Parts: sequence; C-alpha cells; structure tokens
Amino acid sequence: MAKPTSPPEETDDNDPTLESLADRLGKPEPGMIEALLDGTTESQLVERGRQIASSRVLTDLRRLYATAHACWSGASKEKREKLRGFSPELLALAVEQALALERLLEAHESAGQKKDAARATKDAALRERLSRALLLRDQAYEVLRGVAGSGKEAREELAQAVGTAEDPGALARGLTRLAALGKRYLVQKKGPLAVRAKLMRLDLDYVERLEETAEELTQAAKTAAARPAGQKVTSGDLDRADGINLILLEQIVRVFERANEQDPTIPRLVPIATRRLFSRSTRKKATETPGGGGGAAGSGGSAGTGSTGGAPPDGEDPLEGDDAPV
Repeated sequence: MAKPTSPPEETDDNDPTLESLADRLGKPEPGMIEALLDGTTESQLVERGRQIASSRVLTDLRRLYATAHACWSGASKEKREKLRGFSPELLALAVEQALALERLLEAHESAGQKKDAARATKDAALRERLSRALLLRDQAYEVLRGVAGSGKEAREELAQAVGTAEDPGALARGLTRLAALGKRYLVQKKGPLAVRAKLMRLDLDYVERLEETAEELTQAAKTAAARPAGQKVTSGDLDRADGINLILLEQIVRVFERANEQDPTIPRLVPIATRRLFSRSTRKKATETPGGGGGAAGSGGSAGTGSTGGAPPDGEDPLEGDDAPV
C-alpha cells in the first residue's frame, strides 16, 4: 500500500510577513550563521545562488517559513519530536537571512533604476549639446566663408577646417579648427579680409564662443561614456546571499519531508518558485508480487509491460536525494 502523503501547504493572504516572523522569533544569537556555513566556501555559495533569481528565492522563503512557523507553533510534543532537525532558533536564523536578502535585492534594484535614470539624463544632455554645437558649426562655416572670400585656397582651407560631425569628438575638433581660423582672420586689421570680417560680424567673442562650445561638447561626451561608480550591492553579493538562503531552506524542507513520512498530518514544504533546484524524478519501488511477477526476465511475468510487478511510484519528492539540491 502506498504511503499516504499530506497535500502541499496552502498559501494564505494572511500569512505573516518575514518582518512579523522576525518579531515573533526574535534575533538569533551571534555566530550562528558562521557556524552553519563552516566548511562552505564563498565560491560554493556564489555558484549555488547564481542558478536562480533572488526574487524567486524570496517568493518561496516568505511562503514556506510562514507555514513552518505555523506548524511548529501548533504542534504537539509528539509532532515536535518528529520534527527533529528543526528549531525556532533555526527558523529565526533563516528568517534573518531572508530579510537580509530582501534588503540587498531592494538596494540592487534601486541602484539599477538610478543608474538607468542617470544614463538617460546624460544621453539627453549629450544630444542637446550635439544639436547646439552642430547649428553653431554650420553658422560659423557661413560666417568664415564670407570672410575668406572666393579664393580657391581659402575655400579649401575652410572646408578642411570644418571637418565632419560623425561623432562628438569630430564635431568638437571642427569647432576648434574654425575658431583657430577665425583668430587668424582677426589678426589682419586692414585690407579686404578685415572689411569682410567686419561685414560678417566676426569678432573675438564669437571665436571664443566656438572654443567654449567645443569644450562643453567634449566634456558632455566624456560624461556620457563614463562608467557609473561601483554599486554598493553587486550581483556577486546577491548570489552569495541566495546561496546562504538556499542552504537554510534546504535544511528546513528536508526536516519537514522526513517528519511527513512519519506523520502525514505534518505538512510537506514544497518549493514552487525554486522547484527546479529541489525536484527529482519520482521514485519507483521494485517489490515482488505473490505470483513471482517482479518484472524481471524469466520470472514468469512480462518484463517491461507494466501489468505486473512493483508498486506504483511515489509522488514527486521535492528533494534531490541526500546531497545538495543543485
């Protein structure tokens, strides 16, 4: 006869939050998490946590820890004996680490949002600088073209100075060269060129404006391309916290699984969001029938037909055997 199993715990919108569980359980004693992780390397924690998103881990922690606390709070002495391996102190430690992960995730996501907003602001500022610089460059070209006159060499020199606007750097260089050309024109105080400069209103203030715009554009491009300052919460920090929480969750899930095998009224803690880290293929029990039909060849039964032989497979087990869940 197949062993009866209890249904997975039911979720309830009124389940206590991690914060309320922490208030009820109290703060764990110092040194507990270090003792639990003794022998586990940092790389092992990070590697385990890297396999799943922090938000999925938290989804299961909130639900399963609330169920574990409710079960323990209402359990008789006999049921608590079957829950050997579990304690309020262990749950308090698990809840504390879950809250730490929750805070890390919030800080990480907040930093990401701020970084995206800062990037958008920098990009908008650069686009504005580019637009203004391009308009000024085109205007300066027309002004200097009028000052240079119709000579071929002067026109070619002007065309070479203006350059292109394929990127902010090229546009800034063009503005700088146009400013230098303008200064050369202003040196001549007499003659046709000086007269054309006066007619075109080319003066030192205008040349300096070209130089300032080139500098502002260069600075805006550097700011937009600069990498953001290192975030306080890195992906590695999150992966490590995930790894710690998965170790604690695994321990608690295992205890309730073994207790359920002894007393089906004790709920199994079935991971859902993190199921793929804890799932395994269903077990099959090979038991012989009175007619000798164990499914083996030559035993009198039909091998591989499924009509005789072992008992039906047990239901899905959320554990990965006796090893780590990954």
